[in-house]
Parts: sequence; C-alpha cells; structure tokens
Amino acid sequence: MKRAIVLSGGGAKGAYEMGVWKALRRLEINYDIVTGSSVGSLLGILMAQEDYYKAFKTWYYMDYKKVIDVEIKGKYATKKGKEEILQKYAKGFVTGGYELKGLESVIDDTLDENKFLKSNIDYGLSTTYFPSLKGKYVKKKDLKPGEIKNYLLASCSCFPAFKPTKIGSNLFIDGGYYDNLPINLAIDLGADEVIAIDLNTVGIIKKVKNKKIPVKIIKPRNDLGSFFAFEKDYARYAIDLGYNDTMKEYNELEGNKYTFKKGSLSRNYKRIGDEFYKLYDEYKNAFIFKTGNKKLTEKQKSDKLNEVLELLAENFKINPSKIYRTSLLNVLIRKEFIKTKTKSFHKIKSLIKSNVLKRKYVSKDLICYIYDALLKNERVKTLMNMFPKAFLCALYLKVITRRI
Repeated sequence: MKRAIVLSGGGAKGAYEMGVWKALRRLEINYDIVTGSSVGSLLGILMAQEDYYKAFKTWYYMDYKKVIDVEIKGKYATKKGKEEILQKYAKGFVTGGYELKGLESVIDDTLDENKFLKSNIDYGLSTTYFPSLKGKYVKKKDLKPGEIKNYLLASCSCFPAFKPTKIGSNLFIDGGYYDNLPINLAIDLGADEVIAIDLNTVGIIKKVKNKKIPVKIIKPRNDLGSFFAFEKDYARYAIDLGYNDTMKEYNELEGNKYTFKKGSLSRNYKRIGDEFYKLYDEYKNAFIFKTGNKKLTEKQKSDKLNEVLELLAENFKINPSKIYRTSLLNVLIRKEFIKTKTKSFHKIKSLIKSNVLKRKYVSKDLICYIYDALLKNERVKTLMNMFPKAFLCALYLKVITRRI
C-alpha cells in the first residue's frame, strides 16, 4: 500500500499545509508519494527530502522578501498595510508580473537535489504552459539535476502577479491554472490511498478518475487570511490551524472552528447543559430545539450546545488557533463580555425596527442587546423568534456569567 500526500496551491495560505505535516508527524502517519501545485509543490519537495525542520523554519519566519524582490513595510492586518500590499501586487499585474527573486533564493537555500533524487519518496508537480494554458505534470523520474528549481518556479508563477517562467523554449505559469490539487497525478504515481490538503483557493481542481482510491480531504475550517499575506504572524496562525484541523480529522482533538482537548466538550455539557436547557424552557418556544416533531436527543443537545459555544467565541473574537479546555474558553468569553462597553443600543434597536437584520444574523452587539433583554425580561419572545442563534448565544452567556 502506498500513501500519497497531495498539496494544493494557495500562496501565503500554504503555511496551513506546514501545520498538516506537523500533525501527520505527531500521528506517525508516513507517506510514499507527494504531489503539489504552486506553493504546495515547494513544501512537497521538502516533504520528499524529509526536511521537516528546514520547511518549518521557512514558514515560521515567513516574510515578503522570501517571495518577491519588492519592499513591503505594511502589515496586512491594518487598513494602510493592506492597501500598500494590494497596490504593490496590482502594480505587478499591470507591468507584466514581478520576478520571483525572493522565492528563487528560498529554493536555493532549501532544495537539496542530491537528497531529493535519492529519496525513496516519489514526487510530482503540476504547471501550465503559457499562453496555451495546456497542463503539464512533472514527475520525479523525469527531472534532471539543474532543472528542478526552474520547474518549482514554474509551478509557482502565479500570473499575472508574477512573470511566467521560461524553461527551454517554453513559458510556464502557476499549476493552479491546470490542476491545483493533483490527486490524479498521485494516483498515476501509484498511490493506493490519498490525503489531500485543499486550501480552498482559486484554481482548477480535476475530478478524481479512479473512484476506488480512498481520498481523505483536509480543508481549513477557518479563514486563513489573504493569499498575498506573506507575513510571519499569518503563517504561524495558519500552521496552528492546519495542525488543529488535522488532529480533529483523526479524532485526537475535538471541535469545529475551535479546537478542544479530547473529552472537554462532553464535560462542558455535563457541567452546564441541564442549566442551559432548563433556562431555555423557562422562555418557552421549545420548537427551536426540535427536529420535526421530535425533541432532540442528548447527543443533539450536546452538539447544539457546542455550536453555540463556538459561535459565541467567534463573535467575541477569541483566537481560534489555540487548543482550549471548555472551562478556559468560558472564562475568556466572560472576560471579553465584561470588557465590552456598549454605549447605546440605539443602533441595534434601529436595525431591528427597520427589519434589515436577517434571522440568522449574529453579532457581539446583538448578543449583548439580547442578554440585556433577558435580564430585564423585555421582548424576550420576540427576540428569540427573530434571532434564534443570537438568542442562544445570549442564553449561554447568561449561564456562564452566573456560574463563573
């Protein structure tokens, strides 16, 4: 049996794939084949070399200089920085694309051709002829010393932001224009089992031809930031998310967008589930907790409580890249709630009155507004019918502010 790791393209979001590799090592999941497109082709070659620490260091200290030879001072998290970064990339669009000088230096520092070619791990990448947009799979057995770097650059040449890469008499651009998740290439190389990391970025993904091959897809459950944000803060955040999501896929951790130690969610349900549902019943309108005409099972109640906890954490801007115990997350939510200074509910009242808020709408301000209504016992039934998700968050908030 041969297992393949397939890595999609995604620019700066590729740090997530580094986190997946970290988790696979922790899980002691080995592989025989690696294929990749664009940024995935770069990590893939380091996976083929088995140079984990070299790859981790590259991503952990990510910087724009490692990609392009253009000075960028701003940070993507700020409005001014975001404008600067987008303007710089836009300039590349209109001038025919930047040279990948920074990336070329990174490849020089990390690629060990002798180690790669002698490795027992097979490898392949996708790239695209330009301007015909005809695809090309490049396999390890066809690569010769001295040309590996050029094909890596070819797979990463995200035109029009970056210039096409010339190899011989041909021009090549990013592999995402042909196959951004080269699962079929992995199968062609002999894979009997595939673990594919799909970064949910723009690019063509081909249907898997051999349906008999089991394919496990790992996707980000949270926003990874921008394709263009080659910054260490974003990279470290994405590494953590990639690790967490992979550990959850293999049932070593729990949660959806947030991540919890194993068993923590069930302990939270045992601690506050009865109180939460009892308090809800006091406000009636129990149809929210029914599936058809049947009341929810204990598991469904537990799952619903977990959803509310994560939704509350998301709206109070708790960092989703950490691994939590639910008891700690409850404390952090309460602290953020205490720090929230709602000067006036006039804006929320106005939006509700004008009927511009949809039934699924949830925000920190709306949760706090409903929480205040619960304390005053005002408009409770109306609010729970208008905004059931926000109401459940306010109800959960009421439970943990009483208990902590």
